[in-house]
Amino acid sequence: MKFIVLAKYSKQGTDGWLENPDEDRKAMVSGLAQKIGGNLIDISYTRGIYDVVVSVEAPSSDTLTALKLTMIKTGAFEEITILEDINLNDIAKKGAEMIGLYKAPGN
Repeated sequence: MKFIVLAKYSKQGTDGWLENPDEDRKAMVSGLAQKIGGNLIDISYTRGIYDVVVSVEAPSSDTLTALKLTMIKTGAFEEITILEDINLNDIAKKGAEMIGLYKAPGN
């Protein structure tokens, strides 16, 4: 399964960057993805609302959510949002088959 992860560093995480600006975080994240049975697709550091955007393959959303909890526990992140990549065409086809199944109250 493919996921997009959006994250904001905490002060503690930012302090860590400043103390070790040459540390290869991409290699660390790639190794981490492999340890959970996944694969790092891409990592980008960004300006704006989020500090980092990661594309990753993982065995399941539960696996990635468990990893999120352990990452937040370190204190390095203020926020981590996990978005699941979907096939909207397949979902729309299923939705089209369901049109008319639900009736609003009073109808």
